[in-house]
Amino acid sequence: MSDKITEIKRKNGVATIKMESGETLRAPSALFLERRLHTHQQIDPEAYRLYLQERGYPHALEAAMKYLALRERSEQEVRTRLRRSCYDEATIQRVLDTLGLHDLVSDSRFAEAWVHARSRKYGKNRIAQELRVKGVDRQEAETALNTLSEEDEYRRAVEQAKKLCRKFQNDPKKIAQSLTRKGYHWRMAKNAAEEAVRLQ
Repeated sequence: MSDKITEIKRKNGVATIKMESGETLRAPSALFLERRLHTHQQIDPEAYRLYLQERGYPHALEAAMKYLALRERSEQEVRTRLRRSCYDEATIQRVLDTLGLHDLVSDSRFAEAWVHARSRKYGKNRIAQELRVKGVDRQEAETALNTLSEEDEYRRAVEQAKKLCRKFQNDPKKIAQSLTRKGYHWRMAKNAAEEAVRLQ
């Protein structure tokens, strides 16, 4: 059934198309640009939705590849990014299946890279929480976290504590509290704070 377009807005990679009937269509900008619509144009909303489903995969795959080119991503990050661009769930799953088949997305590889990068400033507790938010499986997160030895974590805790000495006027308790907020467990934070103060 035909309907008339009353308004088109494009923002953050998504085209929002409002119809005279009150219905609203949302399309990824890449697909909207491939088949442009105009205000006051008559269209069949169901046919347009079908077009979005049929043509979504190559565009979604390209968007995912560009996103992954910047750094390792978790599967959930890729899924969330494509959802924000209004790709449908079937298309998103097809893209993730393709990426997985070619080993272009890997939660275990992402977790290892995340631990390596974040352990410079944060302790295991904070990093574990971040990995949960990123959708990484608990076992894969633990495997990645185990690549960070307790000795390395403690050394970095001392480095962080040294930087906090001036801010907290060499108060080991306040320094330790700050370290726990950074994800170091309390005993490590306390020992690192005391050592940093001694070294001043």
